[in-house]
Amino acid sequence: MKRDLFVFAGQSNMMGASVYPPQKELCVVHSYEYKHKPRRLGSDCGSFVPVGYPVGEFSYMDVSRAYAEDSVNAKGESTLTDYVTNTYFCPAMSNLDSDANKTVLPFPSFSEATAANGATLAPFLAEEWERKGNACAYAHIAKGGVSIGYYMTNDMLQTLSQRIAAYNRENGTDYDSQIPSKLRMDGAADYFLEKCKDFFEDAEASFPGDTTGNKCFFWLQGEADTKNPVAVHEMKLEILWEKLKSIGFTHFFCIRVDYFGAERIDRVMQAQENFAAKHDDVYILTRAASYFTYPGQDESEWFHTPPAEEYRNCRDSFFGFDNNHINEKGFSVIAAHGVENLSRVLTQGLPPVLEEENIKTLMAENKPV
Repeated sequence: MKRDLFVFAGQSNMMGASVYPPQKELCVVHSYEYKHKPRRLGSDCGSFVPVGYPVGEFSYMDVSRAYAEDSVNAKGESTLTDYVTNTYFCPAMSNLDSDANKTVLPFPSFSEATAANGATLAPFLAEEWERKGNACAYAHIAKGGVSIGYYMTNDMLQTLSQRIAAYNRENGTDYDSQIPSKLRMDGAADYFLEKCKDFFEDAEASFPGDTTGNKCFFWLQGEADTKNPVAVHEMKLEILWEKLKSIGFTHFFCIRVDYFGAERIDRVMQAQENFAAKHDDVYILTRAASYFTYPGQDESEWFHTPPAEEYRNCRDSFFGFDNNHINEKGFSVIAAHGVENLSRVLTQGLPPVLEEENIKTLMAENKPV
């Protein structure tokens, strides 16, 4: 069997952080999700489980603390909360408290033992991929609130600083080349690369008869990086891709970032478009998320034409909750749009056919800088 290997990475919208838990019944037969936890706890190999829920895992920083005898339940699940400070990455989670009262719970209050399953992109894309006659194994490695710098090791950040300084000299700009430490958490990027490499290695061992040549990176991130100038964000994407290719990735699929309350996110969108245009192994998978409407947004100022109905109500905040993250409908839309282009690239050798541009500032001659 031909089995494509997928890694889903990014911040909260790739993590999955909607209010409601998933409602859609999945129909996935031949595809699996990789869980790294067994390997971290001493097994020779991670485990591959049928596509379903939960998606992702609590990758605790201090394994000995998280799984101490007094920190686990009867199922061996950790009760350690506060994913922000205690995990490198975490699973999709929903935070519904009361449907009747339209209240939600704080995500950091959850642990591996208590988190409710959340909707996220990975299983929907796997399902759509199987409908096209394909199979995959995937790893989910995402975390809410993190910048692209969170995925960059110290050597990558040093390279970034040097490239910004060189760009300033060549273009007369004065972009800050000093990299604030708050961009990353010590060890997070190294752990990310470790899980990716272990995933590839364990997939080869677990599916010995399968062809696993396509190693694809799916990226939905940028909501935390709206202050980045276009050129700087593009440099970060370049450096990230250089590192990913060095460990075996073959394709970079960017799900163009969604609007998340800050209009300058158009700079991230533009950087993603520029980055994809310069590489024959990097693609905008879909622009669909960029067209999701957002509560309180002045649509006439942001969109060239009113977004279609499929792009509406893709956040549970439209149903009265204080949570603007992409919901199950939104992930279904992204998967439906994205799988067509994924098929064009991986099975037909053709470039993506993208949705017509609808963000005013990305259409204008005076594009964001």
